[in-house]
Amino acid sequence: MIRRIGSGQDEPETAGMYLLLAAVLHAFGVVNPPLSGLPGWLWFPVLLLGLGAVLLRRRWLLPAALAMASSGLGLLALGSIAGYFMAFEAVFSVFLLGGLTLRRISFTLMCLVSLVMAVLAWDATHLAQQVVLSLFLTGFILFTPMLWAQNVRTAQDLSASQAERSAALAAAAEARAERLSAEHHAARISERTALAREMHDVLSARLSSIALLSGAALAAAPGNEPLAAIRRESVTGLEEMSEMVRMLHAGTPALAARLTDVPQLVAEASEEIELEYSVPHPESIPAAVHTAAHRTVRELLVNHAKHAPGSTLSLRLEQLRDRVWIHASNPVPEHVGHGFGSGIGLESIRTRAQAVGGSCDIRPVPQFRVQVTLPTAAQLQDGIHEDPAC
Repeated sequence: MIRRIGSGQDEPETAGMYLLLAAVLHAFGVVNPPLSGLPGWLWFPVLLLGLGAVLLRRRWLLPAALAMASSGLGLLALGSIAGYFMAFEAVFSVFLLGGLTLRRISFTLMCLVSLVMAVLAWDATHLAQQVVLSLFLTGFILFTPMLWAQNVRTAQDLSASQAERSAALAAAAEARAERLSAEHHAARISERTALAREMHDVLSARLSSIALLSGAALAAAPGNEPLAAIRRESVTGLEEMSEMVRMLHAGTPALAARLTDVPQLVAEASEEIELEYSVPHPESIPAAVHTAAHRTVRELLVNHAKHAPGSTLSLRLEQLRDRVWIHASNPVPEHVGHGFGSGIGLESIRTRAQAVGGSCDIRPVPQFRVQVTLPTAAQLQDGIHEDPAC
């Protein structure tokens, strides 16, 4: 409280403190000889006038300062020591809140008042001691609040300067973060471009060769379903790779796939599939979940063809209220096929599900079973990002 009063930031507390001090002084009879014959009780309304000016000094500084000075002179004339409080507060307010011109004029007037009081003291006593005492008292009453106010003002200016400096540092840090983000984005674009170039150079020729060779073999042996499947897969892979290369060059989101394509995908499978498909409202499913579910089904079909050929894969895909549910199961054959591939298909399914906030449960025995749950609720869509397994 004392710190707030001393800083001049809380006018109600300042006015209340002056009122309390004046009441205590008058209660104990600490007063000066009155300079007028007016009733002594008038000190109270005159003090209230000065305190009201304290409350209004931020809105009307000059009128409030004049009112406080007038109240102080009136209180001193009535013999109240509270007049010194009002004189102190008038000077303090001017030098705390006033502009440069007002402060210069006030300083000049205070010097003139000090000189006038010294002249009057000399004229009344012709004693040098009284002149010095007069200069000391007027200087203490008038110049002490001036110095106090200037110290408070300097502290406030330093605080404002520190706040501006902190804001400038924060802005610089934010600009640096944006620059680093831009550099990271540029590096990603460069990396994607290099990846697209490598993918095109390494894989395009091989896929094209597979498509051409399988097409030639299919022409020599029409009706060979494995050869037809090889040709379809190689042509589809070549088309998807070309699309992915264009996507990497453009920096666009990952390739999109739709749940509505799953029946066609199952129909083209080389193995026997029992499909239960129930997706009544595909338009309400986020695009990332569409892609994740479609690629999960494709991975399950490839995994079944590689490791359990000749068996029947039971595949069920349902859209429930707030999720897509995929269940696949097939009997484990006595001699498990090994096929070729990278060996990370099931791990890719798990990673893809987790990327969109879903889950994956894989149980190899007694019957191979995979259960994938992908959320579709609106509150989860904000956390869906680009499929990392693309």
